[in-house]
Order: sequence, then structure tokens, then C-alpha cells
Amino acid sequence: MKNHALNKWIIQRVSAVALMPLLLFFLYSLVDLVNKDYTGALDFFDNYFSIIIFTLFLIFAGLHLKLGLGEIIEDYIQDESLKGVLNKIIMLYSAVLPVVGIVSLIIVIL
Repeated sequence: MKNHALNKWIIQRVSAVALMPLLLFFLYSLVDLVNKDYTGALDFFDNYFSIIIFTLFLIFAGLHLKLGLGEIIEDYIQDESLKGVLNKIIMLYSAVLPVVGIVSLIIVIL
């Protein structure tokens, strides 16, 4: 149990560190995209570097979401049945949201 908690803690920190530059790129790009029209946004996502960075952002954000909310549920919810339901909901959302984002990105670039 102790080793499992340590692994989760390390993965949480690594995902947070990985999200920092990805988030900065995402925010910079978002500010830049506000001033562009639809074709400008499509041109932005026509670049493979932007696609890869945005995909990595979605994956790491989903992982970080799962770990962070899972820890909150584990620490503050005492009812085991409610804890199980909430953990399943968190698992579903942390998997579905990045997949929806990546599929949407694929649809936009095709």
C-alpha cells in the first residue's frame, strides 16, 4: 500500500511538471487564436507540432485530473460505496474527456 501511494504521488508530481510548459503553450496559442478567424485556427492545427503538444496536454490533464480528484475522494469521503461510485465517475470522465478532445482534433484537421 505504501509503495502504491508513493507511485501515485510521484506520477501526480510528474504530470504537474509536464503540464506546466504544455499549459503555457496552450494559453499562448489560445490568446493567438482569439485574434484569428476559422481558417487561421485550422492553419494552427495543420501544424504537427501543435497537434502533438495539444494531444499531450489533453492526456496529461486527464491523468492529473484522475489522480488529483481520486486523492480528494480518498481523503474526504468516508462512505465506501459512495467512494467507489465517485471513483468510477472520475475514471470515466478522466478517460472520456481527453478522448473526445483528441477525436475532435482529428475531425478538425481532416
